[in-house]
Amino acid sequence: MPAFALSQRGFEAPPAPRARRRPSAVDTALRVLTGLALVAVAVLLVVFEERVRIVEAGVASAWLSPLVPGGVRPYLNYFILEVEPGRTVAFMVTNECTIAFLTAPLLALSGVILAMKRVSWGRVLRALILSVVVIFLTNQVRLGVIALGSHALGFDVGYELTHRLIGSVLSIIGFSAAYLVFVVVIADLHLFRRQQTRRYARRQRA
Repeated sequence: MPAFALSQRGFEAPPAPRARRRPSAVDTALRVLTGLALVAVAVLLVVFEERVRIVEAGVASAWLSPLVPGGVRPYLNYFILEVEPGRTVAFMVTNECTIAFLTAPLLALSGVILAMKRVSWGRVLRALILSVVVIFLTNQVRLGVIALGSHALGFDVGYELTHRLIGSVLSIIGFSAAYLVFVVVIADLHLFRRQQTRRYARRQRA
């Protein structure tokens, strides 16, 4: 049964819901092509993960160098620094430490979601960019903590403490946060907005 609102003008019917616009053929084609491209990039990340590790080692060397006496030198997927007087260590970014295997699923999933045409371009790209940035920063912080901890506490104690304990905790928190950000943005979950709405409703009732 239709509902009608009573106003000064009389009875007025509520506005009819807007019909969803069907995506154009061009938009559909662009979505499918972009989705396939994202899936292809995900595959390339896995295939050429060693190149990714080289880049990660280079970035870590660049921002760690001013923080470590004597600096940090990159070499392939290693970053090299003096952890103790007369003791130089080459820290290796292994295939277990790289962001390639963590980023590839997000790229592939974003490509599939984009091609399905149920989520807007902006949301998919925003979710992908934010989550990848969180993963990258988390891994860089983890590498930095391991290097600085080994330098400050000595390699034997510092490496074990930062790599096995602190680094693992950082990885769990950071990578979980990245995937959570992806889900929240893709699903358009207004977590904080809902809380504000509830508070406003309670005030109105009071």
